[in-house]
Amino acid sequence: MALTYENLVESEIYPYDMLSENCPDDQKENLDYIMDLMDWEKNVDPDYRKHYFRPPLPCTQDENHREVWISYANPYIAAKELTVMPGCEVTIQDETPYGCILTQGHGTINGQLAEAAGMLRFGQLSSDEFFVSYPAASAGVTIKNMSRYEPLVMLKHFPKHSGVPQSVDNVK
Repeated sequence: MALTYENLVESEIYPYDMLSENCPDDQKENLDYIMDLMDWEKNVDPDYRKHYFRPPLPCTQDENHREVWISYANPYIAAKELTVMPGCEVTIQDETPYGCILTQGHGTINGQLAEAAGMLRFGQLSSDEFFVSYPAASAGVTIKNMSRYEPLVMLKHFPKHSGVPQSVDNVK
């Protein structure tokens, strides 16, 4: 079977403007410019995992919840994974606003129903994504896991957070 463009991207064909939409107008048709945007050395680094992998770093943990840094030590973004145990409720404070998405479970976030989507069809609504404002984050957000058996897992992403670990030197 011949390898075609459609085979490489699972039969999804994207228009050219998706490739060039963030380029300056005078460079949108310049394939050399677009290809030079890639850091080829980093993308073919045989030791990529050794240089860039960040193992989860514990933040807080008790019998009701666990929170770990999952993206850190870079100047662009940071993220935490929060797991609330079945039937438990926690109030978590953060110093900055954040977006979050539920990846497992169901419950409430500050009284709003929240559940990870098992499967969505095009056009269907979900209650798995939230934005937490600065006042809410600093006052504390109460997350309640309404399941008797399944953990509620939330990924929280921050544009800036002074508590983000900035080094991986001590991480094994």
